[in-house]
Amino acid sequence: MRKSNPIRMCISCRTRESRQELIRLQKDHSNLIRYSGTGRSFYLCTRCLEGQHISKIIAGREKLDVKSVEELIKELIDNVKN
Repeated sequence: MRKSNPIRMCISCRTRESRQELIRLQKDHSNLIRYSGTGRSFYLCTRCLEGQHISKIIAGREKLDVKSVEELIKELIDNVKN
């Protein structure tokens, strides 16, 4: 039997892609971090990650500081490019 490929949705553009193609993040108290394995999380596609408005969207939805979100996004973009 063939295993199904889980499909998830990007919170920004609402496109549906396979789980492996998306980046999984979560809110930890007042910080945005990569998914730690427990708790609630959300997904971002790489196209939205490189968009300029995404840090404001995430900060507004999750009630986080925009600067901390921008720092994590810059780090994630560097990891995706390498």
